[in-house]
Amino acid sequence: MSGTITKATLLEKKEKNGPVKGAVTVEETVETLEFTESVTLVNSSSSAPSSSKSITKTSTELAHRELPIFSNPLLANATQANSVPIKPKSGRVKAGGKSVLVLRISAPKVDGEVVVMRRMDTDLVNATSMFNAAYPAISEKMNAKESNFITRKYEGHVEKSGALTGVWITLSQAKELAKEYEIDQFMRPLLDASNTKAGLQVEGEEVVEKTVISETTTEHQDMEAEDSQAMEETTEKLQDLTVADVAGMKRRIEELEGQVSRDRKKLRGLATVAVGLAAATVIPQVLPYFS
Repeated sequence: MSGTITKATLLEKKEKNGPVKGAVTVEETVETLEFTESVTLVNSSSSAPSSSKSITKTSTELAHRELPIFSNPLLANATQANSVPIKPKSGRVKAGGKSVLVLRISAPKVDGEVVVMRRMDTDLVNATSMFNAAYPAISEKMNAKESNFITRKYEGHVEKSGALTGVWITLSQAKELAKEYEIDQFMRPLLDASNTKAGLQVEGEEVVEKTVISETTTEHQDMEAEDSQAMEETTEKLQDLTVADVAGMKRRIEELEGQVSRDRKKLRGLATVAVGLAAATVIPQVLPYFS
């Protein structure tokens, strides 16, 4: 109603004062406002599905992705429930100017082996090596795709250079991933091994391991014990020899020396006979040339 009255007033002024250039009615203004508002609503509604679609796509990728079809055939026995577990070995890896204590386990493959490591200072496991151990015939593209997936899903720690290259995840995450890769039996000794972190002292960025000295000392003592035991066994054997045994050994040595001497004489006689036969054959053929 108010819109109609305003329009009438504007028209009366137009008739009295003449035509007004560029005059806009209230109805046109209202229509313009309504059109602008509708366009804004349509744009906002059209942009909403795209954002929700991207969120749905990301969540779907994290929930599921396709793993390689062909697994490592050389791990078939190691992944059985009744298989003999492979004992992990301890060692040190240089990275970032420091020496890191690790536990490692080797997975065989056709052209070598894949070493899966667990850091003892942070208790993190190399998930990239786990993937390579389970599926050694993968491409670099598939390896990078899986590494990105693990990084997003588990918020893994990424190392980009050196012997520790790969995505590192926690023990619980590694156990979950090992079941997904179907190598949980193979990985169990590494993941269930006790951490000797209590025997470590951290000084700044250097890790000093007390157990290294004790392990080296123990190994040296074991070697000395084996050497002394071998010496005792040899001494006991020599003491058990009687005078008759020594005399028999001496006679045997003399017999062997006599046999060697006789063989040499036979060889000399055979050589003399061979020379004589050769001379008897050659001389008659040569004599006509000297007559």
